[in-house]
Amino acid sequence: MKKPEEEVLWQQLMDTLNALDDAGLNVHFGDRMGPETDWRTAPHVYAGNRHGGTHVAWDRKKRCWVIEHS
Repeated sequence: MKKPEEEVLWQQLMDTLNALDDAGLNVHFGDRMGPETDWRTAPHVYAGNRHGGTHVAWDRKKRCWVIEHS
């Protein structure tokens, strides 16, 4: 059984994803690997219909999600 505070966090994520979709952003989830990730896979989220747009990626060194602008 989930803790009530976890349920709130999942609800907030769902609301945010729905807001991005409502704004016309085609949200995609993926993994990437390269020198910026020390050649390990790292998750990232991006708008598939916005070439060169903003990405949100997991920063392995900072151990948090960060916004990246292409």
